[in-house]
Amino acid sequence: MIESELYQSEKKFKELLENIKSGVVIYETIDNGENFTIREMNRAGLAICEISRKEAIGKNLTELFPKIDEFGFIDALRRVWKTGKSEHSPTALYKDDRVHSWTEMYTYKLPSGKVATIFETQTKQIEAEELFESKQLLEMTLNSLHHSIFILNAEIPPRIIKCNPSCEKTFGYHQEEFMNQTTAFLHIDNDSLKEFQNYLYPEIERSGYIQNFEYKMKRKDGSIFPTEHSIIPLNNKQGERIGWVSVVSDISERKIVEQRLRESEEKYRKAYYQANLYRDIFAHDINNILQNISSSVELSSLYIHNPEKLGTIKELYEIIDEQVNRAKKLILNMGKITELDESEIILEKMDANRVLEKAIEFLQSSFQTRTINIHLNTPTKRNYVYANNLLLDVFENILINAVRHNNKSKIEITIDISKEEKKDKDYIKMQFKDNGVGISDSRKKTIFERGTLKRQKSKGMGLGLSLVKKIVDIYNGDIWVEDRIPGDYKQGSNFIILIPSNH
Repeated sequence: MIESELYQSEKKFKELLENIKSGVVIYETIDNGENFTIREMNRAGLAICEISRKEAIGKNLTELFPKIDEFGFIDALRRVWKTGKSEHSPTALYKDDRVHSWTEMYTYKLPSGKVATIFETQTKQIEAEELFESKQLLEMTLNSLHHSIFILNAEIPPRIIKCNPSCEKTFGYHQEEFMNQTTAFLHIDNDSLKEFQNYLYPEIERSGYIQNFEYKMKRKDGSIFPTEHSIIPLNNKQGERIGWVSVVSDISERKIVEQRLRESEEKYRKAYYQANLYRDIFAHDINNILQNISSSVELSSLYIHNPEKLGTIKELYEIIDEQVNRAKKLILNMGKITELDESEIILEKMDANRVLEKAIEFLQSSFQTRTINIHLNTPTKRNYVYANNLLLDVFENILINAVRHNNKSKIEITIDISKEEKKDKDYIKMQFKDNGVGISDSRKKTIFERGTLKRQKSKGMGLGLSLVKKIVDIYNGDIWVEDRIPGDYKQGSNFIILIPSNH
């Protein structure tokens, strides 16, 4: 991992690359591991291979070393590239017309997708871990990285034996405060540490390392922040654990950006959905309104010269006037439901009885040609709730639906008001019972959903009940519908509203 970070810092990496005694070559494949092209080779590697930089860089491995298949290295290279697991190729003889050398290789896959090989002739064998043991290389590596790097021993629990300057910036401690300490003081608490260890050890056993594991840690000032961990065990030639390398990245800024992106995405997805929904519902309802007006105008033109039809013409004009009012109400509802999506709602103490009286007056003036009997049963003259001026829209929509969905000559609406306690909270309960066409059980489940369009023959306001549901939700209340006569929905509906009481 330290080698991969060095590769990301090209200048420092190349400086180190040119001064180490081992040969290092970096390969890249563009055909899923079939062929590998040499992208970089250090001075020692060029000398071992007896080749110039110009002859090596950009060349296909098998063209430059035609006997590489017989050497067995190309298969190891493909395995490392495909699996990401490092491999050691023991000393073997490579021989062609140009090169004759006993060579030992260590091959690693870099985060960039390229593959690096460290190799030496038999007289200069240096194992891969000696790169880590080189104090100069390790110091330069650690000090050049922006990530926090911890080197830990193999004790249980392991203790910090080395860390880079980035650890100070990330956690707020001086380097000497880290030395010979376990990492427990960097975790939020003991439970958090145990949770981390419960993930660490099984994952190391399964994969051999941990990569990009997100976890929260604690700074010296007590602040909690998100981190990303990559941990690899250090083993000797016998496979014995001799320590750990832990890379910790502070991802606070990344998390903020991710959250803002999610919020922005959600905001615009919601806006797009609402724009299309409002358009469809508005088009649906306004089309019904215009159709009713058009039909009334057409019939009026047929009767206008017939004195006997003056009464009918008057009724038709009343229908036209009613449809105009419906259009106005629809547009008003559209504006209000948009405001609910965009603005903060402030609730205040309101008398539900007084608001209900205004809604009843509006209903009776809007349907002068219908016979409407309203029975109001309330135990007190005043019933105060937490609401705002949109409460009038709630009552009006419920009452209008009770009239529009009623084919009887005499419309009966009973409004029962009572108090109810639910989950240690006081509510005003309002039941709107009508003798209309009723609502089937299947439609009861979807009638308040904003995306549900009514049938073409419906006389509803489209946005009405979805608006009612949204307003009641803002009041932290509830609304649902039952049968006026339990078990027989055709006998009418009972809309029940609960709104938190303000005594």
